Amino acid sequence: MKKNLFKRMMALLLALVMVLSLAACGTPVDQTEAPADKTEAPADKTEAPTDKTEAPTEAATFDPREICEGVTITIAVPEDVEVPDWENNLTTLAIEEALGVNLEFQVFAAADYLDKLNVMVNGGDELPDIIFRGDGNSLDSSYQNWAAEEVLVPLNKYYEDENYSANFRASCEVIGRDLLPSMIDAEGKLWYVPRYWDAPTNETPSKLWYNGEWSEKLGFDEIVTTEDFYELCKAFVAAGDLNGNGKDDEVCLTDYAGHFTWFNNMMNAFVYATDDYWLDAEDGELRFAFTTEEWKEGLKYIRRFFTDGLLDTTILTQDKAAHQAIINGSIPTTLAFWDYYPGLKVPEDNLLQRQYNFMYDYVPNLKGPKGTVEVRYEPILPSVGAVITTDCENPDAAFLVLDYMCNEELGITSRYGERGVNWDYWDEAQQELYSYDLSSCVAPAEGYELYTVAYSDGTYWGKGNPQMAGYMQAGPAVIGRHVYYGMAFPTVSADLLKDPSERNKEINELRVNQNLNKNYKSIVDCHAEDVLPAETVLTLPMTSEESQDVNEIWMQLEGYVEESIGAFLTGEWDIDGYWDTYMAELEKIGYEDALAIYQTAYDRTK
Repeated sequence: MKKNLFKRMMALLLALVMVLSLAACGTPVDQTEAPADKTEAPADKTEAPTDKTEAPTEAATFDPREICEGVTITIAVPEDVEVPDWENNLTTLAIEEALGVNLEFQVFAAADYLDKLNVMVNGGDELPDIIFRGDGNSLDSSYQNWAAEEVLVPLNKYYEDENYSANFRASCEVIGRDLLPSMIDAEGKLWYVPRYWDAPTNETPSKLWYNGEWSEKLGFDEIVTTEDFYELCKAFVAAGDLNGNGKDDEVCLTDYAGHFTWFNNMMNAFVYATDDYWLDAEDGELRFAFTTEEWKEGLKYIRRFFTDGLLDTTILTQDKAAHQAIINGSIPTTLAFWDYYPGLKVPEDNLLQRQYNFMYDYVPNLKGPKGTVEVRYEPILPSVGAVITTDCENPDAAFLVLDYMCNEELGITSRYGERGVNWDYWDEAQQELYSYDLSSCVAPAEGYELYTVAYSDGTYWGKGNPQMAGYMQAGPAVIGRHVYYGMAFPTVSADLLKDPSERNKEINELRVNQNLNKNYKSIVDCHAEDVLPAETVLTLPMTSEESQDVNEIWMQLEGYVEESIGAFLTGEWDIDGYWDTYMAELEKIGYEDALAIYQTAYDRTK
């Protein structure tokens, strides 16, 4: 690939920067082994010994450039307005300079990126050497089909070689987790280089947020158990107009048709119900939560909210727009909800918005008859960052390119932009680039140290602005939670620095308390050992045949279970009287066959 002058100049500049920063955090692994200090002893032979000792021999060294130098690698990417020039992007230049490789990009329309690639696979067309995932184009559901079509290169031998996977291994060591067990398929093969961003807020996305001010007015200092919550809702409905707007617009809970966040989290107090397939695991054995007596008891508990007029059936039937209109109203109307954080929006009044959101307190979840609290827990798993196709003439070089992208600095760059411009490691932070007071910054989570600072995330990320620093989360990366929890949080806002008015002081105080003492703290609290489920289903590696068989059953099962939830809760079906009929229909659909397939897949992860 022919390079223009600008690109060569940028490459040289970047190379100089990399040399000067080798000692900094996140520097890619030096893959050159130290020479062996070894002198061979003279051989013990019958012949007269020679007066000669061999010079020390140097152990073989591994230099990725010897493999990559001059090699051209083609990469499929989805079009992204924020990455206008893939070949002159600073990340591209860094990879090329480090490995001596030439990268060429084949850019596909984002709207039908996977469709185009599937057409190429099915038609036997020549594929690019590497296929990237895009920020909105997951390969997770496609790569197994491509592997079955034998158009992907299995990568086991590269992961087994500490030289080829040096950066991946180093990043796994930093994050304290071996990602490979979560990446392996049913036949023991590894097909991709991952994208792994350990943002713990996504692991526990549903805490119970309830209006603490209203609760105190009603005589409830804290909410712990399912009965506490039921009694609070009763008192709330009886009190009426707690928001003081003269309207009967308050609701205990809100949600929309087909979305069972509230139901699954309430059911968690009886049986773990927040798995995507309602699978409950104990001592390596799986069961469907919806087939258990605990599910039946949970239905009876939740049914009381409907029979006692605490919940309206609109929670099961209204559309998402109606639900969001309630949640995002200009005044609080909802007593409680399960979500990441409170999200009331009052765009015309920042102070009022913060005051309303700060009214809400949280508990990880409710304690039920089983005497424990279990949060909805979805451990962050590696997704498919990139795959190598069998049309690649030099898969060794292609893998080294992908492994290089697993170094921490390129991973952070993919999300936050150019180091030294858009972000820095904390010990290199530059006040002139930061609109807040650096001296006011803290690590947002207890037990973590300041690690990085983002200067311009509000304008850099997701705003549709073209940039030349990173790939905007396309392709592989491995980033640990120390980056998330170590991202500088300023305790003095930019507005307060400009105008230290009483209003800005109050807004800043609410901002700090909401984020540090509620939002971030809720994440940490939800990761406490005593509220995490003892066992969860992380992955279910299945063969193509198993996937096809179970998917056919699951589509019917899921539809019937969702139908049953509405019927049981509204009283259309009597819970005790119809239970046997319900179970018989589940058996007819084939829940036992589906469970057997899931169990086989789950056993592979042990």
